[in-house]
Amino acid sequence: MIVCLCHPFSDKKVKDHLDGKGGCSSVSETYSACSGGEKPNCCQCLETLKDIVQTHNRAQKAVSV
Repeated sequence: MIVCLCHPFSDKKVKDHLDGKGGCSSVSETYSACSGGEKPNCCQCLETLKDIVQTHNRAQKAVSV
């Protein structure tokens, strides 16, 4: 699924970034990494990205407990 249309990247790229990071991440860090350092334009993707990052971070916290 395409997450961002302005600086095209998919949920797979987001998940690959998060899995490769090995820990919790922020939405802004993840966006920057997946967009090649660009900043959001229209921001319509941020809710989807936020959901993916929060799910990842909850899973990371559960593993570390």
